[in-house]
Amino acid sequence: MGTHLIQFLKFNTAKIVVLASGDNQSRPEPEPGVEYYDLDIRRADEVRSVVREISPTQIYHLAGVSAVDVSWNNPRLTFEVNVLGTYNLLEAAMLLPSTPRILNVSTSQVHAPSDDILTETSPLSPDNPYAASKAMAELLRVQYRKYTDGGIITARSFNHTGPGQMPSFVLPSIAKQFAEMEAGLRAPSLIVGNVEVKRDFTDVRDVVRAYSALLDKGRTGEVYNVCSGSAVRLADCIRKFEAISGISIEINTDPARLRSNEISQIFGDSTKIRTETGWNPQIPLEKTIQDLLDYWREKIKRARSTEPQ
Repeated sequence: MGTHLIQFLKFNTAKIVVLASGDNQSRPEPEPGVEYYDLDIRRADEVRSVVREISPTQIYHLAGVSAVDVSWNNPRLTFEVNVLGTYNLLEAAMLLPSTPRILNVSTSQVHAPSDDILTETSPLSPDNPYAASKAMAELLRVQYRKYTDGGIITARSFNHTGPGQMPSFVLPSIAKQFAEMEAGLRAPSLIVGNVEVKRDFTDVRDVVRAYSALLDKGRTGEVYNVCSGSAVRLADCIRKFEAISGISIEINTDPARLRSNEISQIFGDSTKIRTETGWNPQIPLEKTIQDLLDYWREKIKRARSTEPQ
């Protein structure tokens, strides 16, 4: 997300500053013309000092522990980063003489499990530490409702994917395996979890545009679903990979990738963001899948070209 956001902003933003932990594996690659600060968001004094120095007009708050398995293994770290870290950032920003507009990126996982379409007012009932921490971070906005010039807009994002996403996520994992099959590095056997689940996928490049639209036109104190508005069965996504690659595969279910309480269908209502900002997703799923596969093809090609002969 960070890399795609920088690419989007660098052509129409006067100055871009990236704050990221030095040991964050997912931090964007350095871009010319972009300033970078190493920052531990859990340290209030450090956050306040850097925010005061930069004095931004807009903040995209993407920082956080975002992997569910990590949140179960280290819930204290998850809450420290996602809740306390968010509080530190919001507090520092709202102490500035001119308060910025802040986009706080949350997740659809804050909702109670439901096979019905999820709106911004659907019940909340997070069922893992990551989701619980994001729900808490959302509620921090109540103390800043008085800010009308600046203030906080919440993006409740559903599944998003695209080139560059780590293979710990489902579609990049599938793309990487298909690219390895094409390169002769593995047999035509795909290892996945439950392929019958349905999810609401949006291309990361469309999500970046949604975030920008929300900071420009969203109402402070409000929550907006960022989603396509439709659910796609994972097995159907796999068939699209087969069609593009020309490889017929055998599907093998990995028990470690199955979740006992997995929801069969998750999709959201995007009416609010579409109506209030004019945003609409433009990139079809087929294009996203093609670009994911091309990304991993190129990555594998580069890796093989550097291997000793």
